[in-house]
Amino acid sequence: MASVLLLPDATELLLTGLEFDIAKKTIVASACTTAAEAACPLCQLASSRVHSHYIRTLADLPCSGQRVRWLVQVRRFRCLNAECQRKIFTERLPACAPAYSRRTSREAEMLCELAFAIGGRAGEPIVRLLGMPVSHDTLVRLMRRHPPHKASTPQVLGVDDFAWKRGRRYGTLLIDQVLHQVVDVLPDRETETVVKWLVEHPGVEIVSRDRAGNYADAVRRGAPDAKQVADRFHLLLNLQTALTRLFERKHETLTRLVEEDRRQPNQTSPPLTEDGPTPPADPKPLTPTEAQRQARRARRKNRYDKVIKLHQQGASQVAIATLVGLDRDTVRSYLRAPTFPEIIRPGRHNSKLDPYKAYLHQRIQEGQQNATHLVEELRAQGYPGGSTIVRDYLRSIRQQPEWHKAYQRCKGQSKTGRTAPTISAREAAWLFICPPRKLKLRQVWQLEPLRIGDEEFGRVYELAQDFRAMVASHQAEHLPRWLEEAKASGVAELKGFVAGIYRDYDAVRNGLSLEWSQGQTEAQVHRLKLIKRQAYGRANFDLLRLRVLHRSGVPDQQLCV
Repeated sequence: MASVLLLPDATELLLTGLEFDIAKKTIVASACTTAAEAACPLCQLASSRVHSHYIRTLADLPCSGQRVRWLVQVRRFRCLNAECQRKIFTERLPACAPAYSRRTSREAEMLCELAFAIGGRAGEPIVRLLGMPVSHDTLVRLMRRHPPHKASTPQVLGVDDFAWKRGRRYGTLLIDQVLHQVVDVLPDRETETVVKWLVEHPGVEIVSRDRAGNYADAVRRGAPDAKQVADRFHLLLNLQTALTRLFERKHETLTRLVEEDRRQPNQTSPPLTEDGPTPPADPKPLTPTEAQRQARRARRKNRYDKVIKLHQQGASQVAIATLVGLDRDTVRSYLRAPTFPEIIRPGRHNSKLDPYKAYLHQRIQEGQQNATHLVEELRAQGYPGGSTIVRDYLRSIRQQPEWHKAYQRCKGQSKTGRTAPTISAREAAWLFICPPRKLKLRQVWQLEPLRIGDEEFGRVYELAQDFRAMVASHQAEHLPRWLEEAKASGVAELKGFVAGIYRDYDAVRNGLSLEWSQGQTEAQVHRLKLIKRQAYGRANFDLLRLRVLHRSGVPDQQLCV
């Protein structure tokens, strides 16, 4: 019974001996074939005339961490067919190992599964620890020899692109939305490639996609009878993009509303003296970080001025991008902006120095002014940061009179949540899209002046929230009414968004009425990215396609419904 469990194939082989090589940690097992005759691989005529014997060495699965080697005695037979071209042939072991193979089928299957799971370069040390030492090139060859899984044509197809090189080259991923399984991977996202695949695989009834126009055109040409479903998340993303353009166009209004809100009477007023307000302090010297920031702004402003000058001379956007060395989208955003678009950075983050600032203030009041000594004292208390942060902070408080009162005033304002700096256009667009119940108190304070302080912003906010609720609740019957209201709002960005929906109206309506979305497709794109980054440079299209298709749907695992 033990020999039956140890043998690669008990129906073809008979165990004849076992040897143990302690130095090499290897188990050497001997076996011989048991069949009385063998069939010629060419003419398939059985023969029992033995010509000779030879030893075939096969690597097998490890046993208790030890390598296993089989020495199988196989026979050569004479072919009894006089018309056969092969006179002498070797008996085959189809259930044990393929012809010319140097490892058993079960070891090759195990190595192949490990290679598909973790890749060639990462899998090499793992299989060595498991007692099956092979090179990463061997693992890659085993993957390429493995036949790809052939999935049937899905009824509900998910289509999305993925980046080979972001902004340069893309591919297409096709998903079976019902089985949660990758159907195929295409090397590009051209319309003709997708059309060809759909023509070769008839039977697709529903296609879920994002708002990409090339996929919409490909489905209309390759599967004209299929229903197209626009993804609901991408609809909200398109609306957020339109709102971002609106706030970029009205950047001055956005800044004015936030500044007016910060100057409300409930804010802490600046300290007064007997003669009136405290006169402004002398300008502080710039820190190295601030000097670099202003230098970067000057370079951006110089490029902006060049773009505007070339545009006034009649140059096209493509020509401007080539002459200035910018991307075409950057040139377009410069031309759309009424003034130079400033980069708005998010609010202040916590610093590693915050827990130790009180100690710094105490030591400075005691007369300690040496920055090196102060850094050493802070590190003795567990300060994990560098000395540059400490020196910049000391430079700022040395030049600032009445620093303690200003510090306390800022702390009091931060508790009310009303000290946020001017928000960017993207942040404002997100506030308009986000459900109100998910906003934090600080975000509510940021939203209120935008929603109340400008009539146009107020109308846009109501329309944005109405659209979000309609998408979240699958209320397709309200779509025509919302499109008319958005069109009548007079906002150019909303009019462009409405025009895009009208061009893709059927797919948008199906997206609001049907259950299908791009959720599973996006998950499979994420899985593809993980595999691509795990490949250590061995992510050629054929190899990546094999790894993505291999067990993508886990057919033996029951799907959760």
